[in-house]
Amino acid sequence: MDKPYTDMAQRISWHRNLLGYTQEEYAAKADLKRAAINNYESGDFPVGLAAARKLRKTYDLSLDFIYEGIVEALPMNLRKAWLDNPPDK
Repeated sequence: MDKPYTDMAQRISWHRNLLGYTQEEYAAKADLKRAAINNYESGDFPVGLAAARKLRKTYDLSLDFIYEGIVEALPMNLRKAWLDNPPDK
């Protein structure tokens, strides 16, 4: 059974792995809890707006990318990284 937020989970996990961070490190830098990142990456829970705004501020991830997967909304360096190495589907 597909999880409802698999696409969002893949984008968050991809970005964290691109940076080489553990969930703990990724969460701490964005002032989030590790459990929240774990929940988002599980695909069972959506990224809430407050958390998405922290990810945008900390990592320059656009809300359009987080929620809709719009790659063109990413800064050029992240857009290139995504196109060169997209997450496994």
